[in-house]
Amino acid sequence: MISKEERHDFILVKIKKERKLVMTELAAELGVSEHTVRRDLKELSDAGLLRAIRGGATLRSNLPFDIYYRNNLDVMEKQAIAEKSITLLKDHQVVFFDGGTTTQAIAGNIPDSLNLTVVTHSLPIANILANLPNISLIFAGGAFCKSSLTMQGQQTISTFEEIYADVSFIGVCSLDPYRGLTARTREETAIKRVLCKNSMNIVAATTSNKLDTLASFLTCRASDISYLITEKDPSDRILQPYVEQGITIL
Repeated sequence: MISKEERHDFILVKIKKERKLVMTELAAELGVSEHTVRRDLKELSDAGLLRAIRGGATLRSNLPFDIYYRNNLDVMEKQAIAEKSITLLKDHQVVFFDGGTTTQAIAGNIPDSLNLTVVTHSLPIANILANLPNISLIFAGGAFCKSSLTMQGQQTISTFEEIYADVSFIGVCSLDPYRGLTARTREETAIKRVLCKNSMNIVAATTSNKLDTLASFLTCRASDISYLITEKDPSDRILQPYVEQGITIL
């Protein structure tokens, strides 16, 4: 009979490949009961190696907190995402920019000629846009978060609550087609929710390694998202479940 250690190894290899596991299928593959698989998934979840969910498991978000470290990750992929994202921008739009290294890449690709009103709580993004001649910049102040270089708290939220945007670029921690857009902390989630609520078009711009992962706090349902932009070709099979949620893929 297969040992617990062998089952755990099998589960961890499989989830890294498939991103999401179904308990009944695992039980059949391993030749054990669903009760045994449920216990295995709980142990692996408690160890922080995956996230147990009803009926199976999904990858846990492995996004590092520190923005200085994240700046050096997936640089080419973020540039490809930024180039696609810019196609959504038109003169005289009001645009929300959430914090994050991918949204920073988008901000860095805005052409000098584009006339926009940009609202952001991200210090790096404000710095990037400060010298663009046709950008009207509104900075949402608040309590400074050192790990993300963004402002947080009620003062920040209040600024966004007073404005309606044409487009909102949301920084993605985790996105799952069935469990939605999630984040790690209540503070950042509170801001993301306002950005989503007050925007005509919600844009999730993210590298594909954050897809089919789950964090603790819900920002919005996947079906609320207007556009999903990754480095992948829009026809890639990993994106099909998001198409089924009514999201336009770029």
